[in-house]
Amino acid sequence: MRRLILPIAALAAAAAIVSIPLDARPNRYGHSDREERHMLPTVSSGPQNPAWSPDGRWIAFSMRGDIWKIPAEGGEAIALTSGPAYYFEPAWSPDGTRIAFAFEATGNLDIGIVSASGGPVETVASHERVDIQPAWSRDGKSLFFVSARAGAFRIFRHDFAANTDTAVTNGIQPAVSPDGKFLAYEQSGLRVLDLATGESRMVRDEETEYRMEPAWTPDGQNILYVTEDEGSNDIRIVSASGGDAIELTNDTTRHEMSPSVSADGTKFAFVQFEAGVPTLYTAAITGGRSSAWRKVPITKRRSLTPTGRVRIRVVGPDGQPVGARIYIDASDGRHYTPDDGFHRSMMVFDRHYFHMTTDAEVEVPAGRTTIEAIRGWQFVPKSAVVDVPAGGVQTATIRLERLADLPSRGWYSGDSHVHDLHQGVGLSHEAFFRQLIAEDINVTHALIHMDGTRLMGRWSDLTGKPSPLSTSAHILQYAQEFRGGLGHIGMIGTREFILPFVAGAGGTAYAQPSLENVYLEGARAQGGLAGFMHPYQSAPRTPANAAATLIALDLALGLGDYYDIGALWSDELGSADFYYRLLNAGFRVPATGGTDNFSDVFLDPPPGSDRTFAHLTGPLTHQNWIDAIKRGRTFFSTGPLLFLQVDGREPGEEIAVPTNAPAAMRVKADVTSIAPVDTLEILVNGEIVQTVRATDPKHVVFDGTVDVPLGGWVAARTTGPKSKYLGDDYAFAQTSAVYVVRGGKRFVKAADVQFLSDTIDAIWTRVERSRWRSDAERIAFRAAIDKAKAYYTRLR
Repeated sequence: MRRLILPIAALAAAAAIVSIPLDARPNRYGHSDREERHMLPTVSSGPQNPAWSPDGRWIAFSMRGDIWKIPAEGGEAIALTSGPAYYFEPAWSPDGTRIAFAFEATGNLDIGIVSASGGPVETVASHERVDIQPAWSRDGKSLFFVSARAGAFRIFRHDFAANTDTAVTNGIQPAVSPDGKFLAYEQSGLRVLDLATGESRMVRDEETEYRMEPAWTPDGQNILYVTEDEGSNDIRIVSASGGDAIELTNDTTRHEMSPSVSADGTKFAFVQFEAGVPTLYTAAITGGRSSAWRKVPITKRRSLTPTGRVRIRVVGPDGQPVGARIYIDASDGRHYTPDDGFHRSMMVFDRHYFHMTTDAEVEVPAGRTTIEAIRGWQFVPKSAVVDVPAGGVQTATIRLERLADLPSRGWYSGDSHVHDLHQGVGLSHEAFFRQLIAEDINVTHALIHMDGTRLMGRWSDLTGKPSPLSTSAHILQYAQEFRGGLGHIGMIGTREFILPFVAGAGGTAYAQPSLENVYLEGARAQGGLAGFMHPYQSAPRTPANAAATLIALDLALGLGDYYDIGALWSDELGSADFYYRLLNAGFRVPATGGTDNFSDVFLDPPPGSDRTFAHLTGPLTHQNWIDAIKRGRTFFSTGPLLFLQVDGREPGEEIAVPTNAPAAMRVKADVTSIAPVDTLEILVNGEIVQTVRATDPKHVVFDGTVDVPLGGWVAARTTGPKSKYLGDDYAFAQTSAVYVVRGGKRFVKAADVQFLSDTIDAIWTRVERSRWRSDAERIAFRAAIDKAKAYYTRLR
């Protein structure tokens, strides 16, 4: 359940029931992916976090990395800050002379203050565990803010006179009542704290994702807050003493957030997101349909530093426009996006980007500006450097050249684990598809699933057919993810949902462990495939570690069509280690990968950061692509392009040799990459038998013989450091295996078979004491355990 706020220890305990810890990724500020994606402030191309001035004349907001103010009726937006720092979450002082905010200047988030007319920034609170979300006391003598300095996120009070920070309560998003006696905040719902007595009471108990953002009405009787009960973010009003809430906005296709009430209590300001871009509105305090809202127009912008504009055009080798991912490094050290662009940033390192499929124009500080374009992994990234004149326009045309042309060889890239909607700011089908075009993904599966108790996606998208937006070169098809407490299953090529969506979800009717048969068998019955996603964060060295998923059980039952070695939320080398055990037990599972990114949040790598390349025997169609997966004609990659032949055979194929045939086999492997690689390795039955150190970090080749005396399998992999061109931690690629059968006997390694058999025992130990819904379910699970044990006994 997505309940805020859990202490760090509780988060870790909750994570213990799944295969991937919450802090699996090297997030920007060292917090969980939930907190970083959904709670911490972000840069956007339009207004965010509006704050109405005490005199009602101005609305302050964050935009393009700065704090701005604009007349409440609209007009010229005036910047109060400038780079290279980024500024967020403005809050007016009670006398209207100063504005507090969160800002990032040294790779961390701190609290600062600036004059309401602009000027130097004063740092108020700073800590390595981030400080955010300032809110003034009513007398102006102190400032409430949120910090993780004590472990979990807590609300602190900064006393200006004493220059001290004192913890107040667990929670986030503080809002001080008009009389200064109470604090509204979010903690597993909307709560109100009596500042005199320290007593806290629940006002509104709702499942949330860090976005309630409470705002008092001036009479202190009611609180506005953000809800996602209807499947999108909307604004409601509730009595401060509790009770039923009333909707003020309800646009089911867009998201309304960050309410701020005017001083006279007649109106409230808020932002609405569409395609990742926020727009500022005001509405009567009574709310109503969007036709009654008033857009606050920004007629022009007055920055503290001179600006100009750069026009960007990206073309392919033929000179025709192509989509791309764009990085802009401006003269002030910050990154910028078109006014209608979705401003995003990577998680591995702080690099901001946006996608474009047509020409784009961006306002940037005057001076030296670098624009870099990336289009998937088959084009060489290229930069252009221009000098943008103040008040003028400079044009940058970037011509991309091919690194490789895999479609001409029958190879097509795909990402079978992307989410278009995951509690972010919402994307239309068209806006999502533009990301896929820009990243040059040939086949994308957008997975619909349930997180907590809410559907992430649209019921109507699962049709079993490609999206109408699909083209001959880029296919989008919706699919399903099952999220169990013992691993997640992807189902691609299906036309109907297989329910329930979840298992092992505490606090729901599906808290007990569940076999995955219904999903794995059900996908096949519909003509699709089902496989194992983001298996392990590190190599499972013991059967107890491996029992974090049901993979050893499922494969022994003849189920499971692919194995994602790579994803953002698992480790490639760790997952590959277990993959080799599976191959050594005779399971011919294709090597695949899927990003598992959230395409509608600000902080996340793009779709296609982890890809499967499949070798098709016919033209690009969705069916041909999954047929190639089924045959194991694949390699997985975070960036490098890796190819393998063993005696002229490709991954997924079998070579049958007589018992007395020579052990040596001719192996050719070739890696080409936009990101540096260190080594190319040839594996036989899980052992590295050849290593080629890269002399050219972008191209490595092996052409020689290796011994395969017992039969088994041969595969190749390549590794390299992290790179600004990649969305995952480091460069990695792994081929599926070429299988060698000597004398009619398949190779198995007894030690790995024993390990998997012991994993079955560890799975039962893990689930035996669970709270089963019925004896029948427990008996069925135990029967599956016994069947798998018998399989490994026969194999051994």
